Amino acid sequence: MASINTAARLSRLPAARFVSRAPLTLSAPRARWLSTAPQPAPALEPAPPSDFLAKMGERCSREALYPPALEQHRREASGSKAADNTGAITIELRGRVAVWTLNQPEKLNPLNVTTLSRLTQLFAEAASSPAVDAVVLTGSGRYLSSGAAFFDVGVDKVNWPSVLHSQVARLNVGIFHPFIHFPKPLFIAANGPAVGGGTTMQLLCDAVLAAPGATFHTPFKKLGITKEGCSTLTFAQKMGSEGARRMLDEGEKLSAAEAARLGFVDVLVEEGSDLVAAACEFAEGWVSEGRGRRILEHNTLDELDEVNEQEGQQLASAIFSKAFWAATLRKAAGLK
Repeated sequence: MASINTAARLSRLPAARFVSRAPLTLSAPRARWLSTAPQPAPALEPAPPSDFLAKMGERCSREALYPPALEQHRREASGSKAADNTGAITIELRGRVAVWTLNQPEKLNPLNVTTLSRLTQLFAEAASSPAVDAVVLTGSGRYLSSGAAFFDVGVDKVNWPSVLHSQVARLNVGIFHPFIHFPKPLFIAANGPAVGGGTTMQLLCDAVLAAPGATFHTPFKKLGITKEGCSTLTFAQKMGSEGARRMLDEGEKLSAAEAARLGFVDVLVEEGSDLVAAACEFAEGWVSEGRGRRILEHNTLDELDEVNEQEGQQLASAIFSKAFWAATLRKAAGLK
């Protein structure tokens, strides 16, 4: 009787309570996480089309020099449209040379939402200002820049991998877009170490002046990501294939002296000298000679845009790789 009652009770249970014991299989998107190589965007949704940048309107179009929608996106992603970013970069006008100083020394001057939003504004203002002939970019404190802060560049908290892929690609392109399109001479005064995007952005400028204590590092391989900031083009053009290989493929950190020997650094300023003053004097001489953007002596804007867009797509795909997340977990755990 007990067995009959048990069967009767089971027959009255809702079907939803019974769980299938079918063998566990990995869906295609999850299986990609096991890959050691960067992969295309997971196919939970159709992957971003090859011409997706053309469909983004003002966010990153080639016609919109300093896309306001990108600024809006970063502010919204940071949680405050009215956030004050004016302190992230200090401004000084020395004659007709504007000096912009990355001013988050306690964070080692990262390329985060606040800094990138401010840079976008400053590039737009300086491009149209009759009072500015050239710009010098430097840093406060020990570092020039510790590079892009991946979790603080305006990436939304999204569920769909294809959406995340599109956002990362778009935002990475947006970091370097103003450097490429700025119409006036642009110089770096490297006061200290530069890492990742803080290094690659320098060769989108017209010359690099460095203090003896500066270093230059692109640890993309260690971080499990791909090259960015048009570095697949600009590094070889300025340093040759050997220098590009050492920095980009091997991730070698260069001292200022070695970077000058290889051609990454144009002027190595003597110890104790005023780096920013030297950079401003160099900029004035450049302008007086009637020189424009060096990067356009070897490349067109369209070529630079194309490389920037390709690298943005590749980097976005890399964040779905096992190598990236293994590196991220090692860093979080304090492991080398």
